[in-house]
Amino acid sequence: MQKLLTENLQSICRAVLNALVDTVPGEILACDLVQIDQREFHFQSVAAAHFAGGPVRRLLLGCEERLAQHFVAAIAPAGISSPGSAGATAPEAAATGEAAGPPETGAGLAAFCSIVRNNLLNSSIPWAGSQDFLVHDREQIRIQCDGVRNFLFRVAVAEGRLDLIIDLAPRVIGCEWLVDVIAGSGRIKVGQGEESITDPEVVGRIMTHLADAGADVQVKIPGDNDRLELLQATFLPRPEQATDHRLALTCARRTSLENADDIPEKVTLVFIMQDKLLQCSCQVMGHSHVWLDDDLALPILELSFPSAVTYGQRRGAFRLEPPERVLGTVQRTGDTSLAFKPMPIRVLDISFSGAKLLLSSNAMVSSFKGGTTVACVISLPAEFGEVTLQAVVRRLNLHLADQNCRGASLGVEFVEPDDSPALECVRRYIKDRHTARLSKGGAELKIG
Repeated sequence: MQKLLTENLQSICRAVLNALVDTVPGEILACDLVQIDQREFHFQSVAAAHFAGGPVRRLLLGCEERLAQHFVAAIAPAGISSPGSAGATAPEAAATGEAAGPPETGAGLAAFCSIVRNNLLNSSIPWAGSQDFLVHDREQIRIQCDGVRNFLFRVAVAEGRLDLIIDLAPRVIGCEWLVDVIAGSGRIKVGQGEESITDPEVVGRIMTHLADAGADVQVKIPGDNDRLELLQATFLPRPEQATDHRLALTCARRTSLENADDIPEKVTLVFIMQDKLLQCSCQVMGHSHVWLDDDLALPILELSFPSAVTYGQRRGAFRLEPPERVLGTVQRTGDTSLAFKPMPIRVLDISFSGAKLLLSSNAMVSSFKGGTTVACVISLPAEFGEVTLQAVVRRLNLHLADQNCRGASLGVEFVEPDDSPALECVRRYIKDRHTARLSKGGAELKIG
C-alpha cells in the first residue's frame, strides 16, 4: 500500500532531525516544513541523493559552512579530506568531475550524510537510504526547484542552519466516471460562456476524490499589481468517516500566506481530471497545522466544498504563464481609414478567454486604448503552430520601472466564436503545458 504524503515527509524529516540531535549539542532552535514551488537556492555545501521509480525522487541537503565545520570536529572520520560522495576520497571526487570546496567542510557534510543514510535505512522507508549522498562543495552550485511536490525542511541550531529539499514524485490521478457525469444530462449548467457541474452530490464526489487521491493542484490567489498568483498545493486525505464538507491541503507560501491575518477569504483551485482543465472557488475556513509527530508540523489551509466545478474555463479563467518564450504581433483593426502596422509582442500569460501581451518600450501605446479591436498573431511552439485571434483591448498598463517587464502590456479579451480552430489550439496548448506542470517538474542541481 502506498504511503501517505505525510508519512513519507515524517520519516525523512525525522531521520535528518535525529541525525542533528545525535551530532550537535544543545537544543534545536527552530524547524519549519513547508511546500515550495518555483524557487532557487544557493548553499555553501550541498549533498544530493537520487532515487528512481519511488515516491521520493531526490533528497538535497544544504549546509552552512560553520555547521559543516562543526561536523568535521564532531563526527568526520580521519582520512577523509575532499569527498565526492559520502565516504569517498578526494581522487574519487575528481574522477566524478565534481569540484570540491574547502576539504574539511566536504568531509563534515559527508560524515553527517552517512548518519542520515543510516537513519533512513532504519526508518519506515528503508529504501530511501539505499543511495549514497554525493557531496558538492562549490558555492556556484545552485538548486532549481520547479516541481509539483517539492518540500523544504529547514532546521536551525546554534552551530548553523541545515536545509533539506525533498523532491517527491507527483501523483497522476484518473477519474473515469467524470466523463460519464459530464456527458449526462441534468448535471451541467451551461450559460454565461461557461459550463459548470453544479449538482452538490457530483461536486462533493469530485472534491472527495481529489482529497482521497492526495491530488496535486494549484491555488489561485490575488497578488500584487492586480496579478493573480498560482501556488503549488497538495491535498491531504480526509479523515475516515468524515461527514463535514471541509477539505485540507498544504500549499506553497507567498507573502499573502505567511500569516493567518493575510489569508484570503476565498481561493480558486485549478486542477486536471481526465484531461480536462477544471477550477472551482472555495471558501477558506481556517489556517492551521497538521502534526506529523511531536516536533514536525505541516501548514494547511482548510477549505469548504465549492458550489460548482467549472470546466468551460471562460469567466475567471485560469491564466498560464508560458514556460517558454512565446512571441507574436498585435495589430489594430476596425478603422479602414488608417493603416496600422503589426507590433511585436511577447505573451506574458494566456487563458481560454484572453491574454496579457508585452509591447516593446518604443511602441506607440496610444493606438491601443481600452475597447480597441486588434488581431493577435501568436507563434505557439512547433507542435501547435501559429494562430490568429481577434480580440478587444480591455486594459493598458505601463511598466516603466520594472526591469524584467519594461514597456507596456495589453490585457486583451478574445472575441472568437467558441468553435474557433485558433481558440481550440490555444486551449490545447494551455492544457498541455498545465498538465506538464502538474505531472513533471523537480528539484535539480545546476552548475554555474
